[in-house]
Amino acid sequence: MNTRMLILVPLLCGVSLADDANLAPDKAAGETRYSLSLTEEGSYAAGLRVPGAAASNLLLLEPSFSYRYEERWRFSTSLVGVADTQGDTHEQVRVRETYVGFTAGDVELTVGKRILRWGVGYAFTATGVLDPPRVATDPTDRLSLNEGREMGEADWVIGKQEFTAVRASAGLVGTRQPGARDTAAFRYGVMVGGFDVAAIVAHDGGGTTFGGANFTRVFGDALEIHGELGWREQAAVLLGSKYTLRCGLSAIAEFYTPPNTAYYRPAAMPASVGRQHYGFLRAGKQRLRELPGWKEWDVTASLVVSFDDGSRIGVFDAGRRIRNRFRAYLHAETPAGKRSRSEFGAIPYSALVSIGATFQM
Repeated sequence: MNTRMLILVPLLCGVSLADDANLAPDKAAGETRYSLSLTEEGSYAAGLRVPGAAASNLLLLEPSFSYRYEERWRFSTSLVGVADTQGDTHEQVRVRETYVGFTAGDVELTVGKRILRWGVGYAFTATGVLDPPRVATDPTDRLSLNEGREMGEADWVIGKQEFTAVRASAGLVGTRQPGARDTAAFRYGVMVGGFDVAAIVAHDGGGTTFGGANFTRVFGDALEIHGELGWREQAAVLLGSKYTLRCGLSAIAEFYTPPNTAYYRPAAMPASVGRQHYGFLRAGKQRLRELPGWKEWDVTASLVVSFDDGSRIGVFDAGRRIRNRFRAYLHAETPAGKRSRSEFGAIPYSALVSIGATFQM
C-alpha cells in the first residue's frame, strides 16, 4: 500500500466533501464538528539522578475537525502541536488521525491514519496489535498524544457479528519507528451469552504471526470483567475487572504477564529477564460530591507494581472544571524500587509533579 496515498486521499476527499456542501446547501447535508484546546503544563522532577533540567514546560495546541455527509461519507482529522521546553525548546506537529470513511449498508470502509483499540485491557493489552502503545502510568493518554497508524480498513456488521480486516503500514518514509513493520490483521467479534468476544489474527511483514482472543462481560450496573490471551512465539495473558459503587467511586484491577520475547519486552529491559508479572490498581471518582464546589472535581489514584523485582509507581491525578471552558489539574508520580535492578526503580527521579490548565472551545 502506498503510504503517501493514505494521507493524500483523506485530505482531498475532505476538501471535496466540504466544497460539495457549500455548493448545495439546500440538499441533504452534512454535519460539521470542530474543537480547539490549548494546554499549558509545568513539571518539576525531584531527586533527579541524571544530568539535566529538573523543571520543564509543555505547551499543546490541539485542533480537531470532522465532517459527515448524508450518513455515508465522513472525514476526520486531529492534530497536536507540541512545544516542549526542558533546557532547550523542541517543537513538532503530530498527526493523531486523518482519515476518510464511506458507509454502504452494513459495510464501512476507512482509509487514512486512525487510532484503533482492539485490546480490552485498561493499563495493559495482550491483543492490541494495532493499538497505540499502552502506558500503565497513563492509560487514558491524558494529554492526547497518541497517534494512529496509516491503514485501510473494512468493517462488515451482520446481526451480533462483526468482521474487520485491516492493512496497516509501518509508517511514512522518514517517520518509521525502529522495528516497525507492515501489518495485516483480521478481527471477528460476536456477542455470546452476554460476553462480548473477539478473535484476532495478525501478521507482520517479514515477521511473526499473532493469534489471540479477548472478552468483556458486564454484570448489572456495577461489575465488569475482561480478559485477553495473545500468542506470538509465547503466550501473554491479561485478566481484569472494574467495580463501580453506587456513590460513583470506581475501582479497576488488572493482572498482566507478558513473555520474555522481543515483541512484548520493553525496549529498556535486558533480554536476560524472564517472564514478567504486573499488577495495576486504580480508584477514582468523577464529580467528587454532588455539592456546589465539589462536583467540579475529579480525583484518581493508581498503583502499578512489578511482582518480579518488587518495584512500583504511584500516580495521583486531580482536576477541577472551571465554568465550561477551563480545567486545572495536578498530576504526580512517585516511583520506588532498587535503582539498578528494578523496572520502576530505574526511573531517574524520586517524584514528578505536573500542574497545568486546559482551555477548550
